[in-house]
Amino acid sequence: MKHFYLIILNFFIVCSVQSQNCLPDSIYRDSSAGVYPKPVSPTNPNGGITKKACINKPYEFVFTVVVPDTVLVPAFPSPIALEKVAIDTLNAITGLPKGISYACNPPNCVFNKNTSGCLVLRGTATTDNTPGDFKPIIKMTLTINLGIPFPYVTEYPGPAFPGEYILTLVSEQDCASASHQEDLIINYWFPNPTSGQLTNKSNSIEQIKVMDTQGRIIQFNNNSKNTIDLNAISNGGLFYIQWIDGSKLLTQQIVIK
Repeated sequence: MKHFYLIILNFFIVCSVQSQNCLPDSIYRDSSAGVYPKPVSPTNPNGGITKKACINKPYEFVFTVVVPDTVLVPAFPSPIALEKVAIDTLNAITGLPKGISYACNPPNCVFNKNTSGCLVLRGTATTDNTPGDFKPIIKMTLTINLGIPFPYVTEYPGPAFPGEYILTLVSEQDCASASHQEDLIINYWFPNPTSGQLTNKSNSIEQIKVMDTQGRIIQFNNNSKNTIDLNAISNGGLFYIQWIDGSKLLTQQIVIK
């Protein structure tokens, strides 16, 4: 009989763990409203999605969702009461590679005020994808209280939450050749597209070249820095930026607005 009860207990433990799609990071418990890590931006260069995905390799990245009882939104000069944040369980995130989807904890993706939960990107990117940068955007509904509950639909990142998420997808060959996990850590210039200035997370950058689509160098900086000003380039369009980070020569496609 004791053995039977142990089996039943183990069954409920396994079911409980499996029902939790992810766990929120407690470090963000007392943070303001938002999804963490926050989008990458010039003022938050170490944010965003910090893990690359590989084609035909399982992927997982967890966001923590924090819902206090007030929130700042555009058109309102001061914080307003917040009741909950809801994300549709299907098709609420655009810009993901094929094969990667999302799930929430709680499973219905409804996060009540004064709670924290999580959102996980999970799956295996298929060969239908072209390697490169994907920019996920989360559509969410904030239920704010203006005397009566009122749904406020917004995007994250978006007007109320500036920046961008960039999920870099790597080919099978490049993923297989990565000798260390750190080779799959994000290293890119943002924001992209840009209207003038680019920033990179790394502090070991040198020999920055900006080239046109013909490979002609139109701007060069040999100093060690992680920002570059492109305002001298009068014509917008497609360009490439090439730089050295440590022992690696890296290239990224950029768009100048």
